[in-house]
Amino acid sequence: MIQHDEKPPASGDYGTRVSKALAILLVVALACPAFPALASPNPQFDITGVWKNPGGAVVQLFQEKDEVHGVYVNAGWAHRMSGRFVSPTKVKLIQIRRTRSNGCEMTMTLDLTVQSGNAISVASSASETACGLTAGQSFPDSLTRVQ
Repeated sequence: MIQHDEKPPASGDYGTRVSKALAILLVVALACPAFPALASPNPQFDITGVWKNPGGAVVQLFQEKDEVHGVYVNAGWAHRMSGRFVSPTKVKLIQIRRTRSNGCEMTMTLDLTVQSGNAISVASSASETACGLTAGQSFPDSLTRVQ
């Protein structure tokens, strides 16, 4: 509620807050046990570990039952991801991507297909236009287990 002596937020601030609120709701919806239809309680593989893509980027994943969390940090960006298995070999993640030089944050979706205990294919897509990416812009990738 706005007090008489307070100014309303700038219109650009409102859009940023709404985008971040929607991203948080997506993360909660994917990670919350109250949504059992989204979850697969019996993943075929344990993907906890350190993974590397063909370009050498290293991603750390942690799996607890059907929940998956991960982090990937490089010189330009920091990525935090969270989601769950939606089938024995498919994982849906929401990723927050932050540009390290200016703090710009955006949301992406990641679809992982676990091909084996040592191989994952990744399809990521920008959920919004921000930080130099356009909504819908996609990035295929693959990961190989390092440890």
